[in-house]
This record gives sequence, structure tokens and C-alpha cells, in this order.
Amino acid sequence: MCHLQLLTYVDPIYTIHNIFKAYELQFHRVRNEDYWSAYTGPNFIPNPHMRRTKSGKPTTSRIHNEMDEVGHNIQKKYSYCHNEGHKRANYPYKQ
Repeated sequence: MCHLQLLTYVDPIYTIHNIFKAYELQFHRVRNEDYWSAYTGPNFIPNPHMRRTKSGKPTTSRIHNEMDEVGHNIQKKYSYCHNEGHKRANYPYKQ
């Protein structure tokens, strides 16, 4: 069994004494909103086109490149028989 000193690997700032010292000051309650001073900073107007859609599939913000392009003259193949020109709904050899 190896006996290692903890403080050689951990900074003293992470000791229990220093953590309690950080929280020894009291937190003051937030006063009623009637007592707040008026806000004099800039007014921000959000761009409505930057808002997320509320429902549905989230859109990606990835930049597309040549790898994402689909060949338009290539027909998809049906996964069951691996032939082109039909899909499950209009499969010619349906039983």
C-alpha cells in the first residue's frame, strides 16, 4: 500500500476550510420590484427570424458541402429485392 500525501496533488484552495470561507457571507434577499431603480441600459429587440421553431424536427446549422449532394439521376433501390423503379407500396411481386 502506497501512502501518498493528498495536498501534493490537490491545490489547497479546494479544502473544506476554503469552501466554507467562500460561503460565510450572507446573501441578501431581493427586494420587491417596486423598489428597483429604472433600467437605463440599451433595449434589445430580438430578430424573429432567429427564433427556433416550437415543434417538429430541429434544423441543423451545419454547413453543407459536396459530400451532402445527392445525385439526381440515380434511382433508389428497394431494400428487399435491391431492384430499381419500385418501392414497398407498389412492389410487383407482392403476395
